[in-house]
Amino acid sequence: MDQYAKSFTKPSIRIGTITVLLAMLGSFFPNIYLYLAHGVWPDASHMFSAWVSVAMAFGAFYLVEPISYFPVFGPTGTYIGILSGNISQIRLPAASTAQDVLGVEPSSHKGEVVGILAICGSVVTNILFLTVAVVAGSTLLAFLPESVTSAMANYILPSLFGACFASMAVKKLKIALYALPMAIILRLLGVPAWITIVCCIFGTILITYFLYKKKLIK
Repeated sequence: MDQYAKSFTKPSIRIGTITVLLAMLGSFFPNIYLYLAHGVWPDASHMFSAWVSVAMAFGAFYLVEPISYFPVFGPTGTYIGILSGNISQIRLPAASTAQDVLGVEPSSHKGEVVGILAICGSVVTNILFLTVAVVAGSTLLAFLPESVTSAMANYILPSLFGACFASMAVKKLKIALYALPMAIILRLLGVPAWITIVCCIFGTILITYFLYKKKLIK
């Protein structure tokens, strides 16, 4: 364990920290260019208002996503997933499927390595297919009937989440028996999506911890 952390985990965290910080700084380059080239710069009130709007919509994910994905990704996979994006749609299904096929535990060292390789493979594949989609996607979609494009837009993401949940539920069926009803009940009550996500993740963690302490689940 010590050798693994020394030779792999610590260097990965160091490189990941640097690359994430560079990506954060790089995201401001368009703003800096607009200011230097055209003198365009919003005042503080507009920037704060825009940040509040974004934080209200996605603020919960700042905390929820790293915690919920970390057991599958590990530290290195988390860095790669954050930088490459499409975590829930592509990276998580790829890592989870690879771990399931090879029969490794997600939170183990083997599971982390398998997840990292799957994520890297999905990044390369994603870039290749995205290039093709950008070049020819709009042309191909124009030939598809509206019912097909509408179904793709509305059901692809739920299908991916459903597949991920099913693959995890098979491994931990007892946890699935209260995790899924919790989400369904909250949605039927009209609870906002981001609150539902927070409640389901932390609620499932707390219930599982309690049942584990009571030795009702393993």
